[in-house]
Amino acid sequence: MNNYVIISDDKVTIDLSIKSIIKKINIKDLEIVRYNYPDITINNVLEDLNTYNLLSNCKLIIYEDCSFLNKEVDKSIKELKKYLINPSDNYFIMINDSISEKKDIKELLKENVTIINNRMESDKIVLNNLDFLKMDNNTIKYFCNYCLNNNEKILNELEKIKNYKYDEENKNVSIEDINNIVVRDYNDDIFDLVNAIIRNNKNKMFELYHRLIQKEKDSVNIIASVAGSIRNLYSVKVLIEKKYKQIEISEILGIKPYAVSIAMENCNNYSSKKLLSLIDSLAEIDYRIKSGNGDSNLLFEIFLLSL
Repeated sequence: MNNYVIISDDKVTIDLSIKSIIKKINIKDLEIVRYNYPDITINNVLEDLNTYNLLSNCKLIIYEDCSFLNKEVDKSIKELKKYLINPSDNYFIMINDSISEKKDIKELLKENVTIINNRMESDKIVLNNLDFLKMDNNTIKYFCNYCLNNNEKILNELEKIKNYKYDEENKNVSIEDINNIVVRDYNDDIFDLVNAIIRNNKNKMFELYHRLIQKEKDSVNIIASVAGSIRNLYSVKVLIEKKYKQIEISEILGIKPYAVSIAMENCNNYSSKKLLSLIDSLAEIDYRIKSGNGDSNLLFEIFLLSL
């Protein structure tokens, strides 16, 4: 088949999959064209696929952000179906973070395209890009978790570590090196703090809270961010109980599928009743702060200790 769908929200996985397809095609003078949906319509893309260039042997069109692939009804699917039944000799790659569970769309793609649905494991990304660095398995695991298993961030931060260690005699990367070099932004720490709260890991909770409070000075924004994340978890829990699938939950809540999969895992640690209790407790803290009946830092620390 000359037609592919890459299902992923991970840039590294997408880039590696495209490189693998190009290597497999192995055509000299391959013209590569990139389009984005909805900036360029499916009709324009299909017209280009049916057009041949005298200056190159073959054409590869990469069509990104194809959100029509996970919609129940979309005129783009009708146009795509017409093309896939009678495709050109050119190559076509569609990219999106998910595809519809609707039977006729799944069957259309299954019968007419090669579907690549995988995510490069973060530890393998690290191992394949260490170069002169040395990192044991525990440190690799820590590094991946520290970067929230975001492969693009992992590669960027790995380059920083290489620059830092380049002139050093000791090429072993320690957890201390990671803590000193790797940049953590506010949302990274909030993400891990919520995970620690859900998993009732008090040591991790306070480690992350103290790191956040050094940047924020008071807990008002931290409380709001944590409450928002737990509300998302509750929404995921409710949708799971209503038999919605991961792709559908991602679409309804506007959260990336990988984040939904982590939320689904975390939901197993708490009942809907407990999640609502956490939301109510944080709302009560917020009310007391706004009405001047308590210090935000003290109230949030008491909340963490009470879990």
